[in-house]
Amino acid sequence: MGKKGGSSSSTQTYTPTAEERALQQQALEYSKYVMPNAKKLNDVAGNMLYNSLGDTQVDYNQLMQNAISQIQWGQNGLRGLAQGQIPAPYQNAMENSIKSGVNNSMGNLLQDMGARGVVNSSVMNTGMKGISDSASNAMTQNWNNTVSQLANIYGQNIDAAGQPIAAAGAAQEGAQQPAINLWNASLGLNGATTGALSSLAGKGTTKQTQSTGGGGLFGGILTGLASNANIFCFAPETKIRMEDGAEKQITDVKVGDTVLCPHEDGTETVETVKQTLTPKYSDVWNVVCKDGVNTNYVSATLTQPLLTDAGWKEIGNMTLGTTIKGKGRVVNMVYSGERKVYDLQLTGDNNYYADGFIAKGGSTDNWVEGE
Repeated sequence: MGKKGGSSSSTQTYTPTAEERALQQQALEYSKYVMPNAKKLNDVAGNMLYNSLGDTQVDYNQLMQNAISQIQWGQNGLRGLAQGQIPAPYQNAMENSIKSGVNNSMGNLLQDMGARGVVNSSVMNTGMKGISDSASNAMTQNWNNTVSQLANIYGQNIDAAGQPIAAAGAAQEGAQQPAINLWNASLGLNGATTGALSSLAGKGTTKQTQSTGGGGLFGGILTGLASNANIFCFAPETKIRMEDGAEKQITDVKVGDTVLCPHEDGTETVETVKQTLTPKYSDVWNVVCKDGVNTNYVSATLTQPLLTDAGWKEIGNMTLGTTIKGKGRVVNMVYSGERKVYDLQLTGDNNYYADGFIAKGGSTDNWVEGE
């Protein structure tokens, strides 16, 4: 298990007061109202997503192959134009148009000369030269127009090659977002319900543990709910930012991986994972922050230190309004049950990004190297 830095605490046990038992009863009543809403929201989210565009796997590989073929077609066409080549159908249509014009002009010349009774080589040569010049000019103009049109067609196809991929991605994301919003809402209500019920699960009915380490958000009955938070860290779905900026689920991070290490002065270094925590079960809380526009979430134990504008602070010692570095102010904390938790130890300052929050890594007590 990994030890975290932060304020120390002492404990004392006592029998709950009548007021605390009343609060427990109110928590039970509250759960009866909240749980049906959480279930309904979750069901609606599932029905909205399943068998819809958001749940359908888009064949992005095929879309990419189509885009590559379209780009290659356009590039080959432009390359041909640069070498003086146009597609055979365009060449044939242009030649047939010129032939038709020449034949009509020749027939009109002969008919006019016959009507005037003028038939001699001088007049014929002059007329033929005029037809030849006209045909040459028409050929040049048709060629230039054809090349210009083909260049536009090839260029437009190259530019539009990626549009089906972007449209498919946007459509799928748009289809998923309403369901995701409902799921997030249901998880928030579910956390409140399980938090209320946990106060009746032997964690506060006969004795409670109360921290004297200070002034956090969780006092009274909520301290009892968090009493088995122990010293573990992040929920399994937490994303860790790797050296290349990509994110990897904490359960997939291994010893030897290179991770971005943020520092209090805003700089970053690349550090190596030395050890990983053997997963254990512990109480997990969802920390909800608002930065004015975005809502940011992270799920961790109460003993996990995060970097705030006032320095490192354990989640259990935060209050509503605490400003977490780069993530805004804490607006809510919701208990999400007892879950497996994970942690890392790095070289250097031993900090890492967890769902974008700047977190302090653990120490070596009860860790298993290479796991």
